[in-house]
This record gives sequence, structure tokens and C-alpha cells, in this order.
Amino acid sequence: MMQVRNRRTLFALTAATTVLAGGMALAEPSGSFVVAVSQEPQDLAAQGAYKEVNAPGLRNVLEPLIAIDPETGAFTPVLATSWERIDANSIRMTLREGVKFHDGTDMTAEAVAKAITFVWDPGSAFTIQEYAGPGTISAEAVGSNEIVVTSDKPDPMLEFRMTLSGISSAKQIDEDPAAHFDTPIGTGPYTFVEWQRGQFWSAKVNPDWWGYSADDAYGAGEPPFEELRIVFRSEGAARAAMVATGEADLAVSPSAEDCAAAADSDGYGCVTGPSDAYMYGRLDHSLHADPRLQDQRIRQAIFHSIDYDGLADLIGLASVPTGQLGTPDMLGFNSDLTQYAYDPEKAKALLDEARADGVDVDGLTVEVVGRSTTPRIGSVTEVIGFFANEAGLNTEINVQLPDIFNPRVRIKGYSEEDPRAMMQVHVKQNASGEFGVNLLGNYACPDINAPTGASRSSVYCNPDFDAKLFAALELSGDARHEALRELVGFLHDEHLIIPLALLDKGYLLKDGLDFTFGVDHRVQAVNVTRTQ
Repeated sequence: MMQVRNRRTLFALTAATTVLAGGMALAEPSGSFVVAVSQEPQDLAAQGAYKEVNAPGLRNVLEPLIAIDPETGAFTPVLATSWERIDANSIRMTLREGVKFHDGTDMTAEAVAKAITFVWDPGSAFTIQEYAGPGTISAEAVGSNEIVVTSDKPDPMLEFRMTLSGISSAKQIDEDPAAHFDTPIGTGPYTFVEWQRGQFWSAKVNPDWWGYSADDAYGAGEPPFEELRIVFRSEGAARAAMVATGEADLAVSPSAEDCAAAADSDGYGCVTGPSDAYMYGRLDHSLHADPRLQDQRIRQAIFHSIDYDGLADLIGLASVPTGQLGTPDMLGFNSDLTQYAYDPEKAKALLDEARADGVDVDGLTVEVVGRSTTPRIGSVTEVIGFFANEAGLNTEINVQLPDIFNPRVRIKGYSEEDPRAMMQVHVKQNASGEFGVNLLGNYACPDINAPTGASRSSVYCNPDFDAKLFAALELSGDARHEALRELVGFLHDEHLIIPLALLDKGYLLKDGLDFTFGVDHRVQAVNVTRTQ
């Protein structure tokens, strides 16, 4: 469901009413907006604003400099009102004036530069490094309301990277950095209140938000709710029940069955739309993997053992990819590729060939592992295991809580276990509109000394590929597209990561509300409007 955006008119707040410049009264924010999400945040640090799944709703509190408009997909001003390229490495950004952080401090150029440098500094070891690109990003103030953001290597995606990180209070970073992880202080339309571990986090409307007096504020309307509450429910049935009983106003990631049930229900419905998310099976081929996975015949057999159409039907709200981790509109998409064929007989023949050459196929057990908060992950891992078993491979099925799963799939976790054969079944987003981000994050050779770097959970290590990738990341336009396209084709034939499904996303939504969202599916209260 996509709504036409309402442009704000200048207005002032009084103690009791909201008044437009023309004198017409608006409704004050009232009531609570309760959102049932699938996962508790790993933390509430400003860097987490890039990942809606792992830090749901955080952008209501922490705003970026630039956002991606949910209707047009274009960059839109938030805390920066304008920006321009200086050269291949840097952009100059003009900041919005008169903005205050929730702790009352001014959003100065120095404060913003500090926040950017803190988040993007590799020494901070934040997971946002997977989106850092070819260089190290930093910022400096060049005037009272201007900053220059710089990468130490040419980076045509620098503007996109500024849509990812939230800008948080420099005072907190200086004086109480530990609190940065669980008590976010931003500039957004909602001010953080509390985080009840295992239950919810909450925020209250910010009456001093800059958007009330700006004619270019983002969103579909003024903040309509007095309170925002993000409730953690990993079970899809529990989230659906919360909306059905009126305990929640919105629930994320319903199943296809939940959406069908909503069509026949009074009080709530289901809205769906395309997303930038995909599900993959990352087949461990790293420096610390079981050496039998170096035999491409075994990897190829697993790829051909899976019924992709049936898997997409099982997942629901999903379609079969074209043999790559992206869609035709993305820079670097390779139109020559098709999805891997479901061919169980070929899978068996490949394994028999490996056995005949002395590979201990029968002594190999592939762990098919997923994170418990991924919708339908139990069924998906079981089905993948079944298909691999049918082809003649042994498998172990594992669904783990995030605090167990996440460290295991990072390179530091690899080194702490015996060499293992693992397929990580996971969902990832890519809002960049190009393949450079997921090639860097999934395939660049992982560094055991950089456990939170861009390739912290990569499955691959090929120096020739890395050299070509880093060269491609410094290109732009058609040259970048062609270089990435060639690399995507090369990886397709290496059989490293299985593109399992392209995912639509949906929400169960209480009647009387409209919700505007884009392919990145940000849950923001200013994009919710009351219709009755």
C-alpha cells in the first residue's frame, strides 16, 4: 500500500494544540503505536540505523543525513538539506539549521562530523563496516553548518552510505560512550524512553522535532502518535495474534497464510510490497571450512539438489532469483544468468564422481543453520536438508538464537571451531541498487584480524577476484556496471552462495491506518496516517 505523501505546512506548537500557519488546528499526537517485530535489537547504537531487521524502528529516534524516499527511491534531505560532489573521494554537505539533539545540545557541524567519524571508524568495530565500501570514511566540519565527508579511496557510492548511519549526540559519544549502545540520543520525531530486555523498547513523541517547522520534512504526515512501542515476538503466529486481538497496530513479516486470513478478518488487513531483501544459502568455502567443500562437485551437487520453485512456495511472498543475489534493476546485474536447475540426478552423479576420486563424501556432514528470528527458518532449513539428503549428502539441521548464530557466522567465530561444513541460510537486505555491496560483504577474502570488517562473514578467498572487485569499486557508471557484471557471472559458476529466494515483505495492519513504505521497509511512525 503506497500513499501519496502530504507536504507539511509551517506551523507552531502551543501547549495544547498544533496550529498551521493559516490558523487551522491539527490533531495533537495521541495514543500508542505498537509494532510487533521478529527480533530484539542487538543494540540501539547509531550505526544500527542501517539495518531495520536487527534494529527495528530505530530511525524514529536516530535520523540520517539523507534518506531514500519510499515512493520515488530518490535521495531526500533529512539532516542535510543539500550536498555536492567535491571530487571522487568526497562530498560537501550543508546541514539543517536549528536542530537539537534530544539531550538539548545543538546539532553543529562539529557534532555531526564526530558522529559520522565515530560510526564509520574501523576501530569502532561496528557491523556497518560491511557497507563501508573500498575506503575508510570520515568527516570534518568546514563551517558552522557544513561538513565534508571523505573516503580515503574513490567512492561513487558515498552519498548512499550517508543514508545508512544515524547521527547521534556528540556529547554522549564524548561523555558516556557506553550508553550509546542502549540509550540512543538522536534528533528524530521520537525520543527514546526505555528498553525492557526481552520485551520491548519505547519512545515518546518529540515536541521539539525540527520537522514541525520545515516545509521539506520527510514522511506522510506529522507524528500521529504520542508513544511508539516496539515489541519483540519471534514467533509469526504470536505477532499475528497481537494484531488480531488489538494488542498491536502493525506486525512485520506475516506468512502468506496470515495475509490470507487477514483478508477475511474484521479489524485488520495485510499490505505487501517488493523489498530489497533476499534469502541465500551461504555455503562455507572460507579459510576455516572443511576442505572437502573445496571440491566444486560437492558444492555444485548441493546447488542442483534444491527445488527452488517449491522452496519459494514454502516461504510465501517470494519468487525464484535468476542465479544472483539481486534484481534486474541493479547495477551489475548479469542478464545472461539463470537460476540453477533443480536436477537431483545430476546432483547424485556429481557426488558419485567425487567418491570415485577418493573424496570422503559419506563422512561429510553439512550443517544447514539459520537464525531463529528469520521467518519460516525451521521449515526452510528442514527442506534444504531433505533435498541434500535425497542427493546423497548427510546434513545436520540447526536453528539458533541470534546471540549464538551471529558470532558463529563471522570470521572470528569460524576460527574458534574445528573446520566445518556449513550452509548459512539467512536473509539480507541491499538498498544500494547495485551489486558492489553484496560482493564485498559476501565474497571478499575475510580477515581474521578484522572480525567486523566488510567481509566479516565471507565464504570465499580468491586474490584474483579480490583485486578485480576492489578495482571495480573505484569505477562509476557503465564501467562499474560491466566490471560488476563480469564478477557476478564468475561467481555464478563457482557455486559459493545459493540465491534461494527474492522476498516481498508484508505487514498486518490495523484498520483505520495507512502505512507508506519503500523497498527498504523502514518502520517509521511519520509514514503512518490515520484514515478514520
